[in-house]
Order: sequence, then structure tokens, then C-alpha cells
Amino acid sequence: MNSRLEEMNLHLDLASNDVRFIGICGMSGIGKTTLARFVFVRIRHQFEASRFLENVSEGSKSYGLAALQEQVLLYNKKFKSEKDAWNVHKGIHAIRSRLCRQRVLIILDDVDTEIQLQMLAGSREWFGPGSRIIITTTNRYLLEGHGVQDVCFAKQLNDSDALQLFIWKAFGKLNCGEDFLDLSKDFVNYAKGLPSTIKNLGCSLNGKTKEQWIVELDKLKAEDVDRNSQDAYRFNFDGLWDTEKELFLDIACFFNGEDKDRVVDILDNSGCFPNIGIEVLKEKSFITIVGRKLWMHDSLRKVGWEIVRNESPMEPGRRSRLWHCEDVLHVLKNNKGTNKVESIVLDSLLQKAELNAEAFLEMKRLRLLKICNVLLPHGLDYLSNELLVIEWYEYPLKSLPRSFQPKNLVELIMRCSHIKQLPKGFISNLYRLKLIDLSDSQNFNEIPNFNGFPNLEKLILQRCTSLCKIDPSIRALNRLILLDMEGCKCLYSLPPQINFESLETLILSGCSALKKFPEIGQNMTRLSKLYLDGTAVEKLPLSFKHLSGLTLLNLRDCKNFSAFPDIICSLTSLQTLNLSGFECRPTRSWHSLGRSYGLSSVRVTATFPQIISFFILFFLILPHGHLSFLVCATLILWAYFFFAAQLPEIEPINFFLPRSFSRLSSLVSLDLSDCNLLDGALPHDLDRLSSLHSLNLSGNNFTRLPERISQLPKLKLLYLDKCSRLQSIPELPLCIQFVMARECASLENYSSQGMVWTSGEEGLINS
Repeated sequence: MNSRLEEMNLHLDLASNDVRFIGICGMSGIGKTTLARFVFVRIRHQFEASRFLENVSEGSKSYGLAALQEQVLLYNKKFKSEKDAWNVHKGIHAIRSRLCRQRVLIILDDVDTEIQLQMLAGSREWFGPGSRIIITTTNRYLLEGHGVQDVCFAKQLNDSDALQLFIWKAFGKLNCGEDFLDLSKDFVNYAKGLPSTIKNLGCSLNGKTKEQWIVELDKLKAEDVDRNSQDAYRFNFDGLWDTEKELFLDIACFFNGEDKDRVVDILDNSGCFPNIGIEVLKEKSFITIVGRKLWMHDSLRKVGWEIVRNESPMEPGRRSRLWHCEDVLHVLKNNKGTNKVESIVLDSLLQKAELNAEAFLEMKRLRLLKICNVLLPHGLDYLSNELLVIEWYEYPLKSLPRSFQPKNLVELIMRCSHIKQLPKGFISNLYRLKLIDLSDSQNFNEIPNFNGFPNLEKLILQRCTSLCKIDPSIRALNRLILLDMEGCKCLYSLPPQINFESLETLILSGCSALKKFPEIGQNMTRLSKLYLDGTAVEKLPLSFKHLSGLTLLNLRDCKNFSAFPDIICSLTSLQTLNLSGFECRPTRSWHSLGRSYGLSSVRVTATFPQIISFFILFFLILPHGHLSFLVCATLILWAYFFFAAQLPEIEPINFFLPRSFSRLSSLVSLDLSDCNLLDGALPHDLDRLSSLHSLNLSGNNFTRLPERISQLPKLKLLYLDKCSRLQSIPELPLCIQFVMARECASLENYSSQGMVWTSGEEGLINS
């Protein structure tokens, strides 16, 4: 409480003689009224007159605003004689005329409409110099609309303050003794920082024995909702519009912790205006947004759950939303679902449950489905065509129901499913579909046509190991932002040209069968991240230069390139380049096996295939029999081993980087580890990498580093691990902060522990 009072003191600034309106804003039960009352008691003596109007919202509905205006002026006995002639317009005049010369303190608690403020504290001119008007509300927009600039946002109590408040209410003092301390902490933990809940719990336990405390705690743990706080929350809920109520329940039962933009995308065009609704819920403190994610306090979620339970206390299948594991299984196993059910969450099932084919048959209005760990031994007959989201982990069937054509579907998430392909009828008109995620669906082998979902933004097919090719119609996805095919080991073919104008991230990591990278169209300027690590790609096309917005390129463990792709040096926006384990191999062909050998006294030039052809012809001429077959087989084996012994083993060659890095001035991180680099392989103008922050040269075979490394103006991190031939390290730039050189046995002054330098006041220090 002390920290809250300190913040309020800053807003109050009692030394100032101006008229000041101060707001206290926060969710119901967070302690706004308690804070206002503390302030009122502490500073009221500094004013000529003071008044605390509690629960303005309810009072205005029960008694009218005229009665509240009368309360503002009740301290003036002379005015009471005029009570019979009272109305709101006279009230405004009376407040303005009687208080404009007095220094007053007025608390307006729980204000929820603009008219209440207009009638009770219309403007600063109504009050005398030095007056302070404090307004508590759940609606920040209400304060902004009334010109209130000083706002204190009430937050949940921290653990220390919460414990202090609880002990004060439970014992009437600040010390509870060791016997009750742990129990007190348990009750405070249950309240989760809500002052109203803490106060109610503390008061209810006052004077009770330790055994009674334990019984009460067990009861609380068994209950779903704190009944002492529910009425206040329900009162605020009832003040919402119907669409806002629906959104509140969707968040409480399905979307808590989800990304705001994702929720808006899913619920857009469904009649609840999610953008507006989320702002209303936020301003009325029903939800908070942290890191773009929607969060609802546990107490408010429980209120939402209770509201849904009350829709049908005895039969879960008649409720709008199902989230409790036992309720969901009861409905699905016993075919108890009805047209009332709109959302289902079953994501915490520990053991697999068997459902029958008609489990979803009666749920015609089902919009949101999140489910896992279920078996369908008899298939699945029906899914609602009203579905907006399907999030089904380990879907056990090879296909979806034939009747399933959800024209409003926004997200299809079926990770680790057994599905083989999407039905043609299913994908014909999914114009709202924005996400497909079939990761780890190892049987999935085909998307027949992409024209049915032109607004797709994310296609995620990680580790779909049966997928061999992508249909050329993928080029129709002009709004595609993410294409992730990591680990598709059998993927060998992409369309000959790609030209995704919206694509930002393309991931082909681990597509070990992919040898040819497609041509790039001129519209792919938004692509910023490209992962080709672990692929069999042999070269990059000249059209690669069209990727003018590329900031990250990963070619880690690409071992099939015949030469370094110089086209990379034209990517002026590149910031991260990973070439770790990159190898160049010479092209292997039959002609490389050709050599000259002496046969008898005649010197003949012959290749291995030519000699094999000769032996086959020899076999055809000889009379057929076991002996002729044995002779030819022996000669072929002799020729094979003879040629194999004559040929040197083909190894990765030391590739030279381009002579110039001058166009890569934006590069921040460069990884050249395990590239078999020898002396002279690094470009002569290394210092042109003016933005380079991190350089990894570990696992290479050079004996020295280029002198120009000392001229890298922003280099902070240098990695040289396992450079076994490295003999010395040249002078490094002054900006360097960290150097790692472990397992560098040839390095001067090398220690078996390895060498690590970190920056200090006197330069690099061996640590």
C-alpha cells in the first residue's frame, strides 16, 4: 500500500494551488476504493470540506443523480431547506456556485458513465483553488474523455503488501505469529493479489482457530470461484453489450494467453467486432495485454466459467462452451452434444480416450475446437461447417469427413496427424483460411491445389517426411508470409519459379533431397529470412539477386555446391550469413574415370565404362555356360578394383571466398566455421565489413589470420575453437569484447584448458 500511496502523492501534489482531477483505474476488486479511502483519511484535514461518494454507479441507478448531487453538498445545512425544489440542473448550479471558492476534496467512487461525471464534477471551474477530485473507475476511456490527465493505474498487490493486508484483516495487527504464517501465505496465494478477495478472506477468518483455517482453505481449493468477489465481477459483466459478453466468455474459456492479432483474425467477420470488443474489455480492466497476448485474471476467468455453467447446471452438453476435461469426455463419449455447444477445449487428457463416429454430430454451431489424445476406431462422420479453428493434435484418421466444408475456417492446425491429404472438396472455397500447420504428419503427401485458399498467410509442413513435391499452384498464394518445410526429407521438387510478393520467411532446413533451388521472381523483395541449411542444393540461380530485402541466409552444412555462390555478395541488406560446414565438391562424372593404360604392346586409352562394355561383348561372343559367366564376372571385378585403386579419393576442396566483401557492409554476423579454409581463403578486403559484430572461424585449417581483421570497426565476438594449425593471433580491434580459442594446439602460449579472452580496463584479459 505504501508504494501506491507514494504514487498517489505525486499525482495529488498538494503543494500546488491548481484544481486537479485524479483518476484511479483498474479491474474490479483490485483495490481502487481501498486506495481512495486511504488517501481520503490521510489528507482530508487539509481541505475546507471533503466528501466520499461511494459506489456512484449503483447509487445513480437506485436513487438518481440528483440525490448524489445532494450528498456532495450535504455538509451545508442551509441548503437542506431547499431539498423539495431539487433537480439535476439546479444541482449543477448549486455545486458551481457554492464550491467554486472553497478548497474541497471529493471522492467519486466507481463511476461508469460520462453523465455521472458531468452532473457531479463537470469541470475544474466548479471548485476552488487547490481542490482535488479523485475518480475511481474500471474505464480508462471515461477518464480520458473527461480530460483527466493524472491517472493512477491500480495493480495487484505484491506478495509482501498482500500478506500485510491479509494479516491486518485477520488479526487486527501486523503480526500473526509463526503458527499462522504459512497458512496466511496460502490464503494470500489463493487471492492472487486482489485486495477485495484478501480483505474478505481475512475478515472471514478473524477469531477462528488454526483447525478452522485449514478447513476453510480446503474448501477454497475445492471451489471454482471466490463467491465474495463474484458479485462485483458479475455486476460489471452485466454492463457489457452482448457481443462484448460473448468475447469475454471466448477469452475466458478458449483464448486466454493467445496473441491478440490471432484472436482478431479468427473472430473477425463473426459478428462480435473483436478489435472494438478487446479494447472495451481492456479499458474496463477485464483483460490485460502483455507482449501482444491477451490475459485474464484467474478470478475473472472463474466468473466466466461460472456464467457458462449456469447455462445448464446439470447437463454440460447444453452449455455454450466446454473446457473441463470430465465435462468434455461426458459429452463426446455419450453423444450428449447439442446445438448449444460453440467451443470445446480438451488439451490436458493424459490417457487416450475412444470416441464414436457420431461424437460431434449434433454440434452444428461448433466454432472453436482444440482437442488431443483421442481415438476414433469407427471413423468420424461429422464436423461442424461453422468451425473457425481446428486444433487437433494427433488426429488419428487418414482423411477428414467428406461432408466437412467449413467455408469460414481460419486456422487448420493438425500436428502429428495421420492425415494423408486434404480432400478436394474441402479445399475448394476456404477464402478465410490463413494458417495451415500439419507439422510431423508423416503420412501427409499432397496438397492437390492451392487455389482454394488464396488468403493463406502461413503454411507450416515441418517434418512431413512423405511429401515429395509442391504443386505449382502454390504460386497463387500472394499473401503467404511464412513457408516452413523444415525436415521434409523426401522433398525433391519445388516449382521452377517462385514469386511470392508477401513472403517474409522461407524455411527449407533439412530438405536433404532438394537439389535445385527455383528461380526467383522480381516481386520477392520482402523475403528477409531464407534457411537452406542441410539441403542438397548445388547452386543458387542468378535471379537470386532479386532478394534485395534478404537479411538472413543460412547455408549451414550445404555440401553439394561446386563453387562458392558469388551471387550472395550482391545482397546488400544481408545481416546474418551462416556458412558453417559449407563444402565445395568437384563434379563427379564417368569421364573423370578415364585414363591411359598399356594393354600388351599397344597403348590404349580406355575408360572404366568402355572396359565394362568390352567384357559384356566378350560374354555375348563366348559360348554360353557357367565357365564363360564366371570368367566375365571375374574380369569385371578385377577392373573395378584396379580402377578404384588408381583413383584418388574425392574430398571436399578448400574453397576460396570471393575476393571482395565490399557490398556486404550491412553484415552483422558471419559464420565460416568448419569450412576447411586455408591461408589466403578469406577476402583481402575483410575490413569492408563495417557492421560486423560476430565472426566465427572455428574448425578451419589456416595458420594465421589476415592482418586486416584488426580494422573491423565493430567486431566484438571472435570464435577460433579447433583451429588446430593456427599459430598466432594478430592485433585485434579495440572494440573486441570476447575471443574464444579452445583446442588450438599450435597456438603460441596455448593451454590445454583452452584460451578465452574477455575485455577489461587494460584490453583483453586471458580468463
